[in-house]
Amino acid sequence: MTVSNGRIVPRSAGLLRTLLIVGVVVGLLALPLALGLDPTTPRGPQELAPATTTAISVQVTSTLKFTPDVLDVVPGALVQLVVIQEASIPHTFVLSPVANFTIPANDTPAQLFEFFNAHPPLVNLSLPGTPGARAYANFTAPSVGTYEFVCEIPGHFQSGMHGILVSSVAAPSNGSSTLFTPTVLIVLGAVVVVVGVGSGLALWRRSRRSPK
Repeated sequence: MTVSNGRIVPRSAGLLRTLLIVGVVVGLLALPLALGLDPTTPRGPQELAPATTTAISVQVTSTLKFTPDVLDVVPGALVQLVVIQEASIPHTFVLSPVANFTIPANDTPAQLFEFFNAHPPLVNLSLPGTPGARAYANFTAPSVGTYEFVCEIPGHFQSGMHGILVSSVAAPSNGSSTLFTPTVLIVLGAVVVVVGVGSGLALWRRSRRSPK
């Protein structure tokens, strides 16, 4: 029992008030998150979420290889590509626009040129045979799928100079936790409020029945 303004107040009443306050605060804090709003980020009427940007660097070598030969992007992302010459022979970087299609390894240079004439590449870069030379391209990552890139210099593709761009939706981080989602927090806050109100009513009714 505690004394407040000359009256005797059960300690349980103070606990109930605390429960009510905690429940309301938790519910109010989680509500904007459940509605998809970030209360810490100001948003203007014309403000849009920034597009994902992916920077990729690829080296071309005298061993007729792309390094790396597997590139990962997210569909719709802005890709900033740089291809770096590490050899003294010319190379190209040509990205096929056809999803989930592998160019036959036995295609001749003429057949390779014919394929890209029929299917204009997403990226078409040429590098001189000067070590350290660079070529740049910005493009939008294509829809989900795999896309082959090759070197069109005669004999290079046929010797294995090709790779794959993989466009896929990013998976959630393994370290993320979904235990306390905004919806769960709102429900917990509501439960705390309901329990507090119910207990408060029960206490009030008991006090009215108690002899004065």
